[in-house]
Amino acid sequence: MSRDVLARYREALERQAVAEKSLVDCRVEVEMVEKEIALAVDTSTEPSMSKKDRFIAEHRGELEQSDLEFLSTSHHGAKEVARYSGISESSLKRMADTGAIEVRRTEAGHRRYCTVSVVRHLIEGNR
Repeated sequence: MSRDVLARYREALERQAVAEKSLVDCRVEVEMVEKEIALAVDTSTEPSMSKKDRFIAEHRGELEQSDLEFLSTSHHGAKEVARYSGISESSLKRMADTGAIEVRRTEAGHRRYCTVSVVRHLIEGNR
């Protein structure tokens, strides 16, 4: 082979490498823009809803008026939850300790049961 042919071959390979790098750069840019669009759509089309509002919207057909009244407050004490749910206070404590129901503690250390978590447990337990 002549030097001229080898030089042209080397040039063609260099141009091909530049073109392939450019193609990869374009694909990366397209992916980044698609992710930005997806994030913008997710945040702009759905108004921010509280955990309780999202739960009510998802389970509207399964909730009764008493459920909605119970959900009007975000947390209840053990006696209120036991009266509403029919679950004994000791069972509620056990469920809270295992993570089956969300709780938060008051400054005095008392459990306050998350109403959404309690209603979710009752609905899913009935399925």
